[in-house]
Amino acid sequence: MKQLLLLAICIPLFSTAQVLTVDQTQLNFGTVNEITPDSLQLTITNTSATPITVNQIKFYNTYNTTPFSVNESNFTIAANGNKTVWVKFSPQHNIMHNSEMIIKHTANSGYTRVDLMGQGTYSKTYYSSTENTSEEALKTALNTRLGQGYISLGYNSARDAMFMTIDNEKTNGQNATVNTLECVYTGTKITGYSSRSAAQNGSPQFNTEHTYPQSTFSSAEPMKSDLFHLFPTTNTSNSNRGNNPFGVVSNGTATGGGSFYNSSMFEPRDAQKGTTARALMYFVLRYQNYGNHFTSQENILKQWHATFAPDAIEQRRNDDIFAVQGNRNPFIDYPQFADRITNFVTTSSAPTIKSIDITQPTISFGTVNSDTLFNYIIVNTGNTALNLTNITLSNTTDLSFSPAIGASATLNVGEAFVFPIKLSANTFGTLSETLSFNTGLPGSQGSISVPITANVVTSLGEITWEQSISIFPNPVNNQLNINSSYSGKLDVKLYNLLGQPTAVDQINSNGNIQINTTELPEGVYLLELTNGNERILKKIMK
Repeated sequence: MKQLLLLAICIPLFSTAQVLTVDQTQLNFGTVNEITPDSLQLTITNTSATPITVNQIKFYNTYNTTPFSVNESNFTIAANGNKTVWVKFSPQHNIMHNSEMIIKHTANSGYTRVDLMGQGTYSKTYYSSTENTSEEALKTALNTRLGQGYISLGYNSARDAMFMTIDNEKTNGQNATVNTLECVYTGTKITGYSSRSAAQNGSPQFNTEHTYPQSTFSSAEPMKSDLFHLFPTTNTSNSNRGNNPFGVVSNGTATGGGSFYNSSMFEPRDAQKGTTARALMYFVLRYQNYGNHFTSQENILKQWHATFAPDAIEQRRNDDIFAVQGNRNPFIDYPQFADRITNFVTTSSAPTIKSIDITQPTISFGTVNSDTLFNYIIVNTGNTALNLTNITLSNTTDLSFSPAIGASATLNVGEAFVFPIKLSANTFGTLSETLSFNTGLPGSQGSISVPITANVVTSLGEITWEQSISIFPNPVNNQLNINSSYSGKLDVKLYNLLGQPTAVDQINSNGNIQINTTELPEGVYLLELTNGNERILKKIMK
């Protein structure tokens, strides 16, 4: 009987450490830009003698982007086998990225984490001074950069460049065969003009729209001639807009082409909405919020900027203006800059976000013996460090933290915290306990209580009733027979190698039990026989 028990207890169901391991607990990608992603290799090893399925590899967002990814996230690793995956870093922001990769799997040992780090940078070195800045610091860096190398063209030269080169569809890459100018608000075109004055006096007559009304800054230079907020429009649509702010117009008058206006607001057509937003966002950062004109529009302009991304025409216009004016519009080059600025007008600071990801709702050891470790992981997904307090286990006789972690800890932004819970049960049976801790978060996540469950198996001494038990056949095919002359109550359970009970039909007649195993897949199972005080374990093969 001792041999029988030893055989049962040595099967790989009983884990003493993390079952799924990685060859690197941190991947540091170094410096990577937005157009040349980098990938690093990670090997995941299954240290157990049973297959383990990885059903998700989870990553976290940075400013509405997911900079880290993996080439494969759902696979099975054979017993004592390994799997190599490629983790990619594709940053969209020129900031230091510090995040986590959580490997979710079916083993009862807690998920596996990998720390991820990488410095994002931009391929356009024009913006190198903005690296690792956000909010007010980013606004200051952009304001300084946009003023460096700036050439004030003067109003006539700026308009000449706009009418004849920058917005002329014959010369700006739109392949018109003659000089062609399009009104940004209506889509109306004038063709065949020979000069700016010819377009201004043609049919229809064209004018220069100051997206930021020049009356707010007294038509002063360099604002008046800054090409990033100047656009060609017909005289009529220019007049319809006037100096009104932009927004969504209800029951307004149509200008043609999809734009609308009323006495207090102007709504440009969809083709111009994003461009208008980026022109005004540039202007406020480059100069200031003259006449508080930007204030009431900020939210809708941010929405338009996010909804209507720069197209090839707008990007070409940015390059052409840079060629003559010496600076660029950052929100055309990198629209994501806007995600790092909360307030364009007032002092900008990010709202405090306290948030954690509870990666697993429960801590389930399954069926195990003593000295078993479960790594329970939480991740700080907010933007401020969290203080974890009152970290406790409801049972400190059978459960402990190994290594010890104390009653409090700090969880920094982008980092994971691991609760290393060790099960050292003194008696067998069902364990039902809790891990508790406070996070300082508002609402339901302020106080966390995680259920802990285990079915504990311990080595048994001599069993006086074992001679009354006969188990056959083994290996089994369609039916497992358990014959017993034992007069007491006998509980029978069959587990797979993950410690999960299997659903099988049992027939109990005069102490003889038949278990229908027809539907069970081939593999190794653990048969558990309990009489209330003692237990027999036997490995069953199919």
